[in-house]
Amino acid sequence: MKLGIIMPPKPESFQQAKDLGLEFVEFDCNPPPFFGVPMAELLAVKEQLKAASQETGVEVGAVGRWASQILDENGQVIPAEWEEVKAVIDLGAYLGAKHYLCSVNYAKELSYYKNITAAIALLKDIVAYAKERGMQTSIVNCMMGGNYIRTPEQWKLVLSEVPGLGIKYDPSHSFVHGGQNGAYLEEGLEWGAHFQYCHVKGVIQRGESREPEHMKTWAMLAKHPELKDELMGSWGENDYYDNPPAGIDAINWRAFFAILYKYGYDGYLAIEPHSRTWQGEKGEKGVRYTIQYIRSLMILD
Repeated sequence: MKLGIIMPPKPESFQQAKDLGLEFVEFDCNPPPFFGVPMAELLAVKEQLKAASQETGVEVGAVGRWASQILDENGQVIPAEWEEVKAVIDLGAYLGAKHYLCSVNYAKELSYYKNITAAIALLKDIVAYAKERGMQTSIVNCMMGGNYIRTPEQWKLVLSEVPGLGIKYDPSHSFVHGGQNGAYLEEGLEWGAHFQYCHVKGVIQRGESREPEHMKTWAMLAKHPELKDELMGSWGENDYYDNPPAGIDAINWRAFFAILYKYGYDGYLAIEPHSRTWQGEKGEKGVRYTIQYIRSLMILD
């Protein structure tokens, strides 16, 4: 296995990862409303990114485009977004990435059947485009941007129809559809053979998940950025959820790694610092703790 971290797509990210003793970085090239920057800005520094990777010896493990609004209300591919997706894949290939991480939005105007059919057709094109450039494609199990190909319900319909498509798995997201009942263990045991790439992110949660409502707020914010204060204020005080460092959270990482070993997983593990409370010096200590803890579970390396 290789241990790395999600970083901003900037040249200095490679040195920061190296200083942490990590082997790779992941760059998520999301649309601007979802924590991303315009692709033109990334392409303008691609030579610097490649040079920094070569100088530090830190590779790009994956590039991704989460929250991709690629299907219109009729389930047709939006040409402008398809060009953005291809640009991300091309950038990944240029940087030597081996994985492309993708999502598919749900068209509310269509039936579930038509959405699944449209997703299968789209994912076949994405997998083929990435494969031509030496990259594997994995669908993320995050619901950001309306992505819905993220649970066994959809995997059973889609994966067998899209050869080469795998799963980018993050156990913290299973709290959305299983909570502390351990959905990630159920999903891992049944679908672990399809895991091609994994995220490492801790989670604690009180009560039922509020992420579905929060993602609806983000979708509204993407359309109406002028309402940011009103929309974000509707969340209230956050005393029910956080993403602390992996190892001091609710996930049974030891059991999850047992599942990875059961299926012979020998891929990338990308740490995802994703907490509003673990910031600054506290956040840096948290990342170093996660590195130490996760390395202690990498017993077969």
